[in-house]
Amino acid sequence: PMASVFRRNGTGPWLVEYFDQHGRRRQKSSRTTDKRTAERIAQKLEADVALRREGVVDARQDRFTEEGKKPLAQHVREYIQHCRSRGLAPMGIVDKERHLNWIMEETGASRLADLRLEVVERALASFRELGRSPRTVNTRRETLRAFGNWCRKTGRVENHPIEFLPKIAESRDRRRIRRPLTDQELERLLAVAAERGRRGWYLTAVLAGLRRSELTKLTWSSVDLEAGLLTIRDGKAKREDVVPLHPELLAEPTDRVFPTAVTNLTRQHDFERAGIADVDDQGRVADLHGLRATLGTRLARAGIAPQIAQRIMRHADYRTTLKHYTMLSHADTTAAMQRLPGGLGDSAG
Repeated sequence: PMASVFRRNGTGPWLVEYFDQHGRRRQKSSRTTDKRTAERIAQKLEADVALRREGVVDARQDRFTEEGKKPLAQHVREYIQHCRSRGLAPMGIVDKERHLNWIMEETGASRLADLRLEVVERALASFRELGRSPRTVNTRRETLRAFGNWCRKTGRVENHPIEFLPKIAESRDRRRIRRPLTDQELERLLAVAAERGRRGWYLTAVLAGLRRSELTKLTWSSVDLEAGLLTIRDGKAKREDVVPLHPELLAEPTDRVFPTAVTNLTRQHDFERAGIADVDDQGRVADLHGLRATLGTRLARAGIAPQIAQRIMRHADYRTTLKHYTMLSHADTTAAMQRLPGGLGDSAG
């Protein structure tokens, strides 16, 4: 069918009626009161439809153009809704929304096209100059890359340059290095906690390697006393892990499933009562998460194979266990050397 032009009520700009490449009837204002000009516009629209119908022009460009006109804030809202529908952790969604609102405010971006690589890179560099750690900067980078990937997959942009944002090396500037507690420190902490009804909390952290969020969400349905197994659901890796319970945990009273979480302030007081310094002379931090490092180090001292320790610690790669959660000292290497058999034996001489 041919495109045609007409006026409503015989006044105002001429309207063009045509059929798109899918055969759907469309109307569009020519924005002119000159009929001859409106007819030329109609002919151009008709020619454009023919090119799209024959595949000469990619019709996706029309979608990209339409999406590019939408406010960036609208795309962000729809992305956050997508994250909620996927069932992502609520706090993670809050962080994503905060990061995306921050980049809009920091760069003044109002459309998707405004999120150019150099603009976003400058914003992250300025954020880094405020003294933020590489991990904090990289977290924002990952949010932006995830948003860009979603925009591309949903047909909002043809490609997104944010995926080329460079990652900062975190190993060169770790701001918060946890340290394992010594056996004496752990003994004192458990004694302090026992007096206040919190022994099970710390013991579960150090013998099962649970993070604070996992301790808080732990329910009786996750504990199989008969089989001696603990199931961790919706943990950091968003998967279900099953780990064996330490015999000492099986002997613990029922306070090891925790209706009330131990706050960080309470934990600080418990550490102080146990004589555990917040920061040691090497600048390493002792906190609740440091009990995971304690578990990793104790596993290494017990001669547990790294691959087994990895499964107990629930890491995707055993190198993470070795690099960040196993901290042996000179005393450990000295003890190992003393256990090593000599080369000559008793028959020497």
